[in-house]
Amino acid sequence: MTGNKGLSRALHRSLLCCAAALMGIAIATAAGCGGGGANNLTPSPPTPSSAWALHAANEPILTSYLRSALGPTSTRFLGSVWASDLPTAVNATSAAVASGAASFASGTTLQEAGVDEADWIKSDGSFVFNLERSGIASSNPDVMRRQRLDTNAVDAALTPVDKLALALAFSSAVRSTGFYLDADRQQLAVLAQGRTTWGVYDAWFAPQSWAQGATELALISTANATQMKTIRTLRMTAQLIGSRRVGSTLYLVLRSYPQVPGLDPAWPAEKTTSNQVVIDSLQSSQLLPTLSIDGAAAQPLVDATSCFTQDNNAVNSADIVTVVGIDLAATAHRHAARCFTGGTEAFYLSDQSLYLATTRSAYSYSGAFPVYSGQSSTDVHKFALNGLDIAYRGSGNVSGHLGFDQNRKSFRMGEYQGVLRVITQTASTWTGWVTSVAAGGTTSTLTTSTDSPAHLTILKESAGELVMVSELPNAARPASLGKVGEQLYASRFIGARGYLVTYRLTDPLYVLDLSKPADPKVAGELQVSGYSDYLFPLTESLLLGVGKEAISDGSSGDGRFAWYQGVKLSLIDVSDPANPRESSRSIVGKRGTDATVLHDHHGIALQTIGNSVRVGLPISLNDTPSPDATGAASDYYQFTRTELQRFEIDLSAQSLSARVPLAPQTAGSRDISADRVLLWNDQVHYYQNGLWSSAAWK
Repeated sequence: MTGNKGLSRALHRSLLCCAAALMGIAIATAAGCGGGGANNLTPSPPTPSSAWALHAANEPILTSYLRSALGPTSTRFLGSVWASDLPTAVNATSAAVASGAASFASGTTLQEAGVDEADWIKSDGSFVFNLERSGIASSNPDVMRRQRLDTNAVDAALTPVDKLALALAFSSAVRSTGFYLDADRQQLAVLAQGRTTWGVYDAWFAPQSWAQGATELALISTANATQMKTIRTLRMTAQLIGSRRVGSTLYLVLRSYPQVPGLDPAWPAEKTTSNQVVIDSLQSSQLLPTLSIDGAAAQPLVDATSCFTQDNNAVNSADIVTVVGIDLAATAHRHAARCFTGGTEAFYLSDQSLYLATTRSAYSYSGAFPVYSGQSSTDVHKFALNGLDIAYRGSGNVSGHLGFDQNRKSFRMGEYQGVLRVITQTASTWTGWVTSVAAGGTTSTLTTSTDSPAHLTILKESAGELVMVSELPNAARPASLGKVGEQLYASRFIGARGYLVTYRLTDPLYVLDLSKPADPKVAGELQVSGYSDYLFPLTESLLLGVGKEAISDGSSGDGRFAWYQGVKLSLIDVSDPANPRESSRSIVGKRGTDATVLHDHHGIALQTIGNSVRVGLPISLNDTPSPDATGAASDYYQFTRTELQRFEIDLSAQSLSARVPLAPQTAGSRDISADRVLLWNDQVHYYQNGLWSSAAWK
């Protein structure tokens, strides 16, 4: 969230690194190479003049910055919202399905086609792999399991093949968080990170929460048909923000905050002198994250000449964000890395670029959600990607912020034909899920003074900067994106279009025509009850929205002017962008019903077979009336059961029909955030953290 400014200049290039890269030498780490050689071959962009540009550093520049950031002014994090223990939120990383192409198996739902994301289950069409994670307080090791798919299996049951205890690969200080299946090379890339007690939201605003973070990676061979085997393990002293895989390159975005022996971070008066002695002796090389390969001695993960600084941000903290590319195809370890000082709240990765976003103005906290300044803006930094070539290309700034939900922030960005589209919010506080209670217990109506709840900015790289091509609303097209008082829910950029959902009482879905980047416009608008949290493209002209139904009873409600009800699936026909329409809908359960996909976009399975799409949706169903029910829209229903809801979509008729749900392996209320579904041929497999329920689809 923070950083340091200055003039951007060419990155330091080492002749040794370039020569090594040209000869194809595998490099683990090298000064000036960021751990690899390839990324030093791309020239840096021209020197930009913007205040938010990143400034290429070296050892003296980075040392000076970190000494200052760790000095007495760092105490403003202590005892403030930046270091407080705030309510835990669901931890998940971005996305949704990227394509409606025909397939015999569902896969991990992705934000961008060709950009893979880590998940709990993966399949290559012959086997299904699943990560079985132990409880937070458990001493049992996490386990990777492999099971065989069989079209002739009785009751579609999976056949266990083998398992691998990850205690052999990971240290006891980390927990597995997901994995990638690299089928071309018959290997898995399993990620783990430090066991933490803070949730996503408080962590983003507390730099010192990242002081003891660690990320570990295990490469596991699946080449042997009966026993998986660990190939290599990596340990990095920085916490994982997120990851993506493009081809044979795995990209990690890490965050760390330096731990300095002998330094009292509270800077008490009696330790001012001793603290200053420690600070004056620090070198940046001591504070940057390190890498250990197969348990060997730690070495630099990144060096100062591969880093950047940026001034004039929200908080001048000592946070370090490191972008790492790892070559999964290399026999010996190869990686490249870049870093910059300051935090990042969100990242988006296309098949060619990485964008990191940072709120410029400081903000505070209210309950479970951040409170932004009314004049907040967001810096966006672009890195071009080509395997291990990670090149900083420029920075830009957009008005507003990326929203209140960490899970949706990556969906606020989308790149198409070299142009970045960013949708931001203008409301300073989140009022969609809570009701403001005034003195005396009366409910007050919360309003916003901003005319447009959402703001679109289109950026394009030019002369080392991300310059604004256009925005919406604008003088020629002043109509707001959403009505006064609404909040931004789902957003999705697909090709030359954008889709936005704002909500207060009805669900206004806006279709944006972005075919002319210099002149974006609202092509059409649809209003239906409830809202969508995520939008999944089924075809070029049909979207599936998943969210909640809502009913107004004349009171303010927990949806501002309506009460949320059951989980809603909505088919939206956008074949005529000027006249989008809801062609079909289905409501699951009553008020209180929840779905995995509303918290994690991977919690849905979509399988296209011919002219139909099958949908698997883990649900925590609430449809048992409470003893004190009054029949009002505000009545909260009691838990009934968890189950896998199944639907079939006829693409020609644009109809949505429910199938018989699949029961779980265990009864009772439980956390369904890690539930997953695999649809394969005519089988459905429902995963519940180590347990599978399988059945024929029909």
